[in-house]
Amino acid sequence: MSTLREVSPTPAATGPGTGPRASAAQAIRLVAGREIATRAKTKSFVISTSLLMVVIVVGAIVINLFAGGDDAEKVAVVGQPTAVTESIVSVGESAGTTITTEAVDSAEEARTRVTDGDVAAALVPGDTPGTYVIIGKSGVDPAVEGAIRSAVAQVNLTEALADRGVDAASLPAVTIAVEKTQPDKPDEGQRLVIALVGVILLVTAIMMGGTMVAVGVVEEKTSRVVELLLATIKPLHLLWGKIIGIGAVALSQVLLLGATALIAGTATGILTLPSAAIGMFAAVIAWFLLGFLFFASLYAATGAIVSRQEELNSSSAPLTFLAVAVMYSGIFGAQSMDSTFVQVLSWIPPFSAALMPMRIATGDTDAVQIIVTFGLMGAACAAATWIAARIYQRSILRTGSRIGWGEVLKLAR
Repeated sequence: MSTLREVSPTPAATGPGTGPRASAAQAIRLVAGREIATRAKTKSFVISTSLLMVVIVVGAIVINLFAGGDDAEKVAVVGQPTAVTESIVSVGESAGTTITTEAVDSAEEARTRVTDGDVAAALVPGDTPGTYVIIGKSGVDPAVEGAIRSAVAQVNLTEALADRGVDAASLPAVTIAVEKTQPDKPDEGQRLVIALVGVILLVTAIMMGGTMVAVGVVEEKTSRVVELLLATIKPLHLLWGKIIGIGAVALSQVLLLGATALIAGTATGILTLPSAAIGMFAAVIAWFLLGFLFFASLYAATGAIVSRQEELNSSSAPLTFLAVAVMYSGIFGAQSMDSTFVQVLSWIPPFSAALMPMRIATGDTDAVQIIVTFGLMGAACAAATWIAARIYQRSILRTGSRIGWGEVLKLAR
């Protein structure tokens, strides 16, 4: 049968095992310092952080190897004048595709080089004059094929005009202007990557840090250490100290991993690290703090309503599902940031912690929306911490069977 010991909101009376309560700031600082010193020195934290840093560095190197290098497409040319090869290169450059040419002696050699993958395509003369064949292994890149076709057509047109005594250079130039209905968003891709990585790190910190908060509460409750702590520290101060201490550890880990990713991305050339990207990183951190505070407070409450760690998974399952939903909203939302559903969801806490940084990255928002959604998320955090504090104060000393969610809601009133 459950037993409930009321926690007095007033300073504890002096007596055996009791003493004067510390001030609020001092109590929170002491608890936070203890959590930081304890959690940051654990082997699991050090090893997991080190492994993640190694994964980030190795991943940046691998991405650079696959994405970097010589991106030029090579085309083998058989029996064509220099004007054709030069035109293929120039047409490719004007279309944004780097193409190099290589002269080979026969069509058979060209086919062999295409089959072996040495060249992307080959241009050989056809059976009749004025005909050509473009050879590809399993197809030809449309950009390469288009450059070859345009180059051959230009050279043939120039030669045909020359045969008729017309200088192609004397023909009036055709000017084609390009008009964009939507202006460019410089470095949008890099900012979006930073925001998406921030979402993943946020959910990782929630899963790890939130679980640490809940486990810490249960451990103290099970070992009766909390009874000794509450002799000199108010329950609310103990709760805030745990959240701030573990939150500082989680934030430090995110900053360390984020800095590692920025340095590795810059060193490998994946990121150019413009000032906008640095500002985006700051925005991600701001939303990270709100998101972590929201979940960590509620995780602390889930730890207070159970008496054994075995019961923690079931009590925290709703929060875990919500955190996963936040992560998926960010991952899938990145593919359709202009959809009405994503825009509406970005106003709703805690989804705004994941989606608003991404909308900021794409420029699909304004200052008013950012301020209002940030305020709404802050209000949600205030509500979550108030509810968690009431549940924590009223159930931290309660032992026995797990408290049902119906009774939990009563405690929060």
